[in-house]
Amino acid sequence: MMRIVHLTDLHFGLHRADLVEPLQAAILENRPDLVVVSGDLTQRARSGQFRAAMDFLRGLGIALMLIPGNHDLPLFNPFARLLNPFGAYRRGAAREMTPVMQVGRVRLFGVNTADPLQWRGGVARSDEIARICASLRAGPQDTFNILVSHHPFEEPPGFERGETRNGLEATQQLTEAGLHVVLSGHLHHWNIGLGVSAQASRPLLHIQTGTALCSRIGERDHGFCVLEVEPATLRATRWLVAEDRAQFVPEAPALFGYEKGLWHKFA
Repeated sequence: MMRIVHLTDLHFGLHRADLVEPLQAAILENRPDLVVVSGDLTQRARSGQFRAAMDFLRGLGIALMLIPGNHDLPLFNPFARLLNPFGAYRRGAAREMTPVMQVGRVRLFGVNTADPLQWRGGVARSDEIARICASLRAGPQDTFNILVSHHPFEEPPGFERGETRNGLEATQQLTEAGLHVVLSGHLHHWNIGLGVSAQASRPLLHIQTGTALCSRIGERDHGFCVLEVEPATLRATRWLVAEDRAQFVPEAPALFGYEKGLWHKFA
């Protein structure tokens, strides 16, 4: 079994400082093989914010996979945003913005959906999707394939804003190429399964994780997701903050099975 912690939308610079240590403790309690961070490490892509985010993440002492989000591009420096939009991210977080990792029989593909020509919205770039599809088709056929994206490729009910240009087309291409799971953030909203239930099956499992630390007014359900991946099954557990204790605690897990090209949820 492989255990992955999915973090997203840390927003260092506009984060809840009171939750940083409890978040670290809860992640370490799970003893994951890998921590995946699907963008928005910072609030405004400033060097100090990247430094705080990476001090936290590297302090975990666990293998990391990072991709940028829309907040990891400069907002108040239009020249940098247009001429070198990912320079601050590369200097402060990671050189590679579309990482590929394999741990055991699990392969993870990072996609960069951040778009300097939009404020909130993202884009599924055709060259990135084509490269991932080619790797999926060429790679071992007994692996479990996960895409890590900041923007959701398919938006959950109530969030149909069309914020990921080419997202639905890319979803179809990736599914046909052999993708199994998409991890995403951006919405600060939870949705595990996106239509997969005991009664309804789908070929692709979407796991939308809420913000870990953002302190904007109205934010709630701060947390992270723990994925336990085994052959043909995936267990997803939300760890949410208990405000009365300032600790992250697990909810009952959701268990999904994959059979004959379709995901279903165990009741």
